[in-house]
Amino acid sequence: MNSFLFADKPDVIVLTKNATSTDDLVDLRCVPNGVPDNYTYTLWEHTWPGHAPVLRSFSGSEVLRLENLTHGYSGFYTCRVENGARYSRNPNAGVGSAYLQVQGSGHKNCVTLLIPSHKSSNNPFGQNTKA
Repeated sequence: MNSFLFADKPDVIVLTKNATSTDDLVDLRCVPNGVPDNYTYTLWEHTWPGHAPVLRSFSGSEVLRLENLTHGYSGFYTCRVENGARYSRNPNAGVGSAYLQVQGSGHKNCVTLLIPSHKSSNNPFGQNTKA
């Protein structure tokens, strides 16, 4: 009898909490789900909606901590993760993003969590949602 090992690139979501203008920092957490479940966090990128250039790149890690928040921190934050698998039915496997909007004093900072539109084991919603 043959045994087969199934390997699948990870689906990735980025989680964070809402912040207020009095907060000094916000953490973005990269949460992958794939087989095998040993992950290499390769890169974080900060981009502005509708513009191709990457504003900033950060070393890969499970958590990206942004400190001394200003409006300049607004934009998309994308986490890239690998697990050695080559296959996935999800064309966006290995990549997760969230949009962070930092507003000026007196306004509540808003975080929108973007979840891929496909249904997967770590995405029971099957749609974009706001956190």
